[in-house]
Amino acid sequence: MKNDLFYEVGQNLRRLRQAKGLTLSGLAAKAGVAKSLLHALEAGRANPTLATLWALAQALGVPFGELVQARPIGDEGVTVQLIEQTRGRSGEPLEVYRMDLAPRSVRWAEAHERGLRERVIGLRGKARVGPPPGREVGPGEEVEFAGDEPHVYASEEGASLLVFLHYPLPPRPQGEAGSPEKASLALWEVSLGVGGLALEGRWLAPGFQEGVFVRWGANRTYLFSLPLAPLPRLEAQGLLGEALALLHAPTEDLRSHGQSPSLLLRTLAWEGLLLKGEVADPAPLLVQTARPPVGSLKEEDWESRISVDLYARVELLHPGYARQPLFLAYGLQAVGLERGRFLDVGTGPGHHLLLLLELLPHLEPVAVGPSPASRQALAQLVPGVEVLPEDFTLLDSEETFPLIVCVGASHHMSTWRFLEKAYRLLRPGGLLAVADEFLSPFTTREERARNLVLHHTAYLLPFPLEETEALWALRLLALQGESRGLRALAEEAERDLETRSDPFAAFARLELQALLAGLDYEVETKTYPRRFLELAFAVGFELEHHHRLFATHGSGSWDGGTHLFLLRRPK
Repeated sequence: MKNDLFYEVGQNLRRLRQAKGLTLSGLAAKAGVAKSLLHALEAGRANPTLATLWALAQALGVPFGELVQARPIGDEGVTVQLIEQTRGRSGEPLEVYRMDLAPRSVRWAEAHERGLRERVIGLRGKARVGPPPGREVGPGEEVEFAGDEPHVYASEEGASLLVFLHYPLPPRPQGEAGSPEKASLALWEVSLGVGGLALEGRWLAPGFQEGVFVRWGANRTYLFSLPLAPLPRLEAQGLLGEALALLHAPTEDLRSHGQSPSLLLRTLAWEGLLLKGEVADPAPLLVQTARPPVGSLKEEDWESRISVDLYARVELLHPGYARQPLFLAYGLQAVGLERGRFLDVGTGPGHHLLLLLELLPHLEPVAVGPSPASRQALAQLVPGVEVLPEDFTLLDSEETFPLIVCVGASHHMSTWRFLEKAYRLLRPGGLLAVADEFLSPFTTREERARNLVLHHTAYLLPFPLEETEALWALRLLALQGESRGLRALAEEAERDLETRSDPFAAFARLELQALLAGLDYEVETKTYPRRFLELAFAVGFELEHHHRLFATHGSGSWDGGTHLFLLRRPK
């Protein structure tokens, strides 16, 4: 027989998890609970403990009351019932609970989110509350303590308490007072290398000025710089040479390629203008593919976090994207790998194959990808490509290859397993080419989260995304070294962009989806370049070539951005 309480908690849990875009596996990993238990909870077939519910609420980033709502719930002699969800005097989220403790009961509570304060008022009986050993509270008495460290509720005789949870307000970056003179100074400072500033009011026109991207919030002027990664001046014949020359072309030459019959040249020219502050019509780069049937996707698929049809439509607008097949083709030509069968890992809709085959038309790709929606898009973009519908890390193939290519997909799987499988499927002396996005170096979760934000928002800076206050506040907060509140601002920014249907907003939503998935370590597991190389060396590869193709964060060639690695399996 269905238990109404269990069912309601399960429905709340499913709704909140799906709203966050988390899979069952992802939430189970974040909360530290078994996936089987999570599945049973959502189905209303399990009795959740208070500790489990607190862990799930923290993993979801929601107040405890969002899960339990107004139903009493409890275990081991402790019953908790939500009475009210409101706002405190400072506007902070506030929840009020009644807690009933049976005689000789003890509840040990783990630390809640950083900055949470608890206030406890006694109703009847006496209890000990707070960080051990706890402070005594009786009828009419009040105790306040930090809820972001382990604490206890205990009573020998039995007690009833009112518990107030004061959740911290998400941090917001502060803007400086603005004036025409202050705006000129701020522009100068950011042009010289300050990562970002915000001024109250609108003092500069949005766009690109003196090497600085100026963006507007609701009533605020944001100024940001991007690292400028120098690209080598390379020469080649034919289309490859023309494409390489576009990387250093003046504005007039870029404009003249805007309607080129070559998709590669159109894409490079559009990006070149964008990075100079000139936003051309994106229509020549937009790709239309048929959507997969509703209900055809599994919850664990890549598509559960990233919209494939959106990705297929706007991915060519991605700064640095076309540089990947361009430099890849140059590297392959240099080592004599211009034709024949090769394995293409994580092909997705196939934009990079479309561009690569423009440059090296005698290559014969064998695509690998488990995603049905991506394979459907690939069949439309690059018809006739042989496809292995498998997870690459689980691929069982007797064929070995002289070349394996992976563009933009290595971070969608375990880096170690990806490298190991590639090594096994390469012939001795074979080449693994990886073009992908990497973060700046990090050593803590908090540093990784900040670097992830700075990486993804860097790709959005050149786009005319005005009035998106949360997006630019998110970037500035990360630049200021804050790791709290990043997810909430990223979610707010994505919601803000949902009201817009233009291609730039669509691309920004896609980038924010990737950012949120990266914060959750779901389908987006980016590392940093030197760590990737360390893992490659450990597997047995040798480094043939490395270059940072597009810089998102940091001034060094091993910092955040789009990178290309050519790795050799020794003979």
